[in-house]
Amino acid sequence: MKKYRLINYKLIYLYLLIISAFISISIFEIFIVIGVLWTVYELFKEKKWQGRLKTPLLVFGGVSVFSTILFAPKMIAKSIEEGIFQFIYFLKIDLNKEKISKLIVFLILIGILLLPVEVYKYWKYGKFIPLWGSTFETGQFYGMFSLIAVFLSFYLFSSKKNRSAFIFLGLAIFYFIILVLTHRRSPLMGYMIVGYLSFLVLYLNGYMKKLIFWGANLILTLSILGGYIYLSKTDIRFQTLNDVLSGKKEISFKTLNRISSARVGIGIDAVNIIKNDIKEGNWINLLIGHGVRSGYYLPHQYSQKSWAKYESVFLLSEFIEKGIVGLIAVLAIFYIAFKTFLTVKIRDSFDIVALGLFVPLLIHLIGSFFTFFWDALLPMYLLLFKIGEMYFKKKSEAQIQQF
Repeated sequence: MKKYRLINYKLIYLYLLIISAFISISIFEIFIVIGVLWTVYELFKEKKWQGRLKTPLLVFGGVSVFSTILFAPKMIAKSIEEGIFQFIYFLKIDLNKEKISKLIVFLILIGILLLPVEVYKYWKYGKFIPLWGSTFETGQFYGMFSLIAVFLSFYLFSSKKNRSAFIFLGLAIFYFIILVLTHRRSPLMGYMIVGYLSFLVLYLNGYMKKLIFWGANLILTLSILGGYIYLSKTDIRFQTLNDVLSGKKEISFKTLNRISSARVGIGIDAVNIIKNDIKEGNWINLLIGHGVRSGYYLPHQYSQKSWAKYESVFLLSEFIEKGIVGLIAVLAIFYIAFKTFLTVKIRDSFDIVALGLFVPLLIHLIGSFFTFFWDALLPMYLLLFKIGEMYFKKKSEAQIQQF
């Protein structure tokens, strides 16, 4: 009876955490603190760490805090936010099929609940902006809502519930259109790559026939192509890229910086910092970095001095802040997360719905390629991934026991 109550408390907490993530980042972080404290209590009580991401996450969190204490002490609070907050991944939340189904539908319907705000702000400012954040968050939100809805609709079609399937498929298409209209390349790239990989997982598990597999890939490709054509007409970055590819403009620092949203300049600054660390023998910095948001005291020659992060290719961004140790931890998280997704065994059609729990983290990881690993909502993405991970692990263990 006690365990049953605890699970329900955690379920309530999970829903409140998710709701807060789309309402207010400040309220969300309060729930994250509660979750981390809850996690610490459980770890001291049971002394058991679960999850495939445990080692790289522990290293990432430890390096984030330690390097910041040494080199960027003004950002200690931020190092806890960017490092320790991710330990909510270790909070044990085991959900059965019914609870996962409700959670997935809830995530998809959040997209509808956010629409009045998004439409109002588009009418007023000409941009899709959520309750907090920018068009980037809108792109991230609707990208993951769309792909999760695709999984659910695929399951409903396989269950012969065609009317419900068409409703969620329509929502998936509508959410994808909003993603394109945000003009955010990172979540669009994440959606595209995770979408292709999702079809591959379904195909390898025998839940998508060859003809449907290639048809789905063709539809996704045409959708992405249509989005690119639209962005080429409305976004200066895509227009400049097309001009360079067609030979209308020369490849130069100015054009590359415009195409990359100033990331070329930021990247040059990051490379120069690494070169200087090697030249001066700053081996501790090379090993564990300069601390989170250390751009406030590090040099900026080609980028804005007010930028505390070197938002370029994530390999450089993470190296600057967390050194080779932190970078290896981040790469390990990438590898383990995608390996877990690509090697998952679908044993019944409902497992397709559970795959949606992996989507938020995977889209974020791809999108972070030209930014950095950390995101304000990363703790939630990690927790959803862990729930999915534990669901499939339990099914695998149950299958082994049968033999």
